Amino acid sequence: MGEDHDCKNLKPIGAKQKDAAQTARETGLAAFERLKAWGASKRAAAAAVASSSKASISKSSTSSKKPIASAAALNQLKSKAKGDEKVPTEKRVYLNVEASADTTKAKHPTGAFFYSRDFSVGRVLDIAAKALQVENINNHGTTEAEKLRVFHVEGGRLLDFSEKLGEACQSGNTIVLLRGVGPAVPDLIG
Repeated sequence: MGEDHDCKNLKPIGAKQKDAAQTARETGLAAFERLKAWGASKRAAAAAVASSSKASISKSSTSSKKPIASAAALNQLKSKAKGDEKVPTEKRVYLNVEASADTTKAKHPTGAFFYSRDFSVGRVLDIAAKALQVENINNHGTTEAEKLRVFHVEGGRLLDFSEKLGEACQSGNTIVLLRGVGPAVPDLIG
């Protein structure tokens, strides 16, 4: 009898159930989409600041206004950046580094730092995490949900740990340390 069993909650024979890996991929993709939207809003805010600074530059200037504004911002970044003094000046990449609020214990989870263009992104992650007081447990065999990743705001993507910093970023860019966003390239097949 229909009253004796619950037909509406039965799954059809042969229907696939979502496994944990597929659920994790969907969660990672959703987090990545939120991350991309956050990066787009950061770029829009930076563009708004740049356009407002363009208006304040005199119109009698013969050179392009954008390089003047970005050169001033880069000079300001260079003046307050911290890093290993052993890195030669010509090999330095100056970056704004931020940590998401859920990953840090610091009062100000941002900073200006410089690194060698020859450093891998993984090495930069380790140095930046230590400087911003972010717990880094990537080397302890943790799950993807607990690993820190580096998001390049201007590039709009997660950086792979083995990439060279000089190939992925340039001086004046912003990187963000995030936890639980999954691998740099999501595995869409597996």
